[in-house]
Amino acid sequence: MPSTQTAEQEKSPGKARKSCFTSYALLAGLLIVGTNALAMATLKPDPIESPNRCWAYWAAKDWKTWQSAEEKTQKPDFAFFGSSLMVAVVNDGDSTYLKKPFDAVKHHRSLYFENYAGKVLGKPVTTHSFAIGGQMASDAAALFATLPAKESARPTLIWGVAPRDLIDASFSDPASTETVRYLDKVAYPNDALPESKRVWKRLERVIEQAFHIYGSRADFQCILRNIEEKLLTATLGTSFEQIKIPQPLLKIAMAEQPEENFPGQWQVTPYSMKAAENALWVDNSKEYRMRYQPFKPKIFANQSKYMEKFLSLAKQKGFRVVVVNMPLCTENTSLLPDGVYDKFVGRVKELAQNNGAAFLDCNRSGLFNRADFCDPVHLHGPGGQKLLRVIADSIAQTSSVAEKASADSLKSNVLQ
Repeated sequence: MPSTQTAEQEKSPGKARKSCFTSYALLAGLLIVGTNALAMATLKPDPIESPNRCWAYWAAKDWKTWQSAEEKTQKPDFAFFGSSLMVAVVNDGDSTYLKKPFDAVKHHRSLYFENYAGKVLGKPVTTHSFAIGGQMASDAAALFATLPAKESARPTLIWGVAPRDLIDASFSDPASTETVRYLDKVAYPNDALPESKRVWKRLERVIEQAFHIYGSRADFQCILRNIEEKLLTATLGTSFEQIKIPQPLLKIAMAEQPEENFPGQWQVTPYSMKAAENALWVDNSKEYRMRYQPFKPKIFANQSKYMEKFLSLAKQKGFRVVVVNMPLCTENTSLLPDGVYDKFVGRVKELAQNNGAAFLDCNRSGLFNRADFCDPVHLHGPGGQKLLRVIADSIAQTSSVAEKASADSLKSNVLQ
């Protein structure tokens, strides 16, 4: 039998190892706490910056420039929201108006609307566009809630909506879109759409708020990206403002990686009626049949709630809103299940009226025809200009009516 002294000698290495492990654990804990406190005290990132430059990033970056400008003329009078249908109106309309190509990544205003609306309203106007391809009602609500205007400058909000924006059957999680993921970074430590977060995402938010280093990982990625770009520019002369990825490679990257758009990557060119005579009509019925069928009431109800959230918040903050029912060809609307288009229009009109927004139905018979489109849903340059004129004329008409009513009310009060 071993002696007591021998047994104690055998146990002592275990005790030493345990003591050593405890010391290392305490040291690591102190290091994490210290680094966390240092990061909280010294790291003052720009919330707009992002390690990946999605479409929402570029729109937000330009919006920040607008909002930080001191000159009154630099405050937008109108802000556009909507999907690729409104993107086409703004971008193709301007390229055709200017008769020259321009960079879609950096273009976030409607110069044609500014020119035309300025004439019919009798005063200079400026615009900003938050229209982004694939934008759902939940994306628009997140953009408006996260990137508000200054109290001194509330632009009129022009929101172009179409059935896909509320009923896309291929859409699943509002929190998973590129726009909302980016806006979560902008709104940190809050969420762009807090009610849409699943349990695991809410748990991750708790961890992010407890450990500032983990919560600021995107900011560290921004710093690293900037350092890498500066080093490559200094050593190789690479200009990251001029990188153009081949389209086949870009499609693969967009499917597998976070969305990334460089200036110069997407060029908008003027629309030529003469060239269009020989152009092929783009048939996107296969895509929209997948988006329209089957009709999923849950998605429609959920996106309708986000539309209501947008409109009610705008009303609460004193914004004027014009909801535009976007024009579509019958080739597109005929793909919808029976009764769904009427259900969509009825719901949008109801939400607009309940929240004090104007409803402008631009898909009414006789207003647009097939010749205004480049495919069943997207207007070409001249077609986009036509829509902008309809919107501006409607705003001018309602403005004159409102001004007359205000003048009559003032006159009545004076007489009394």
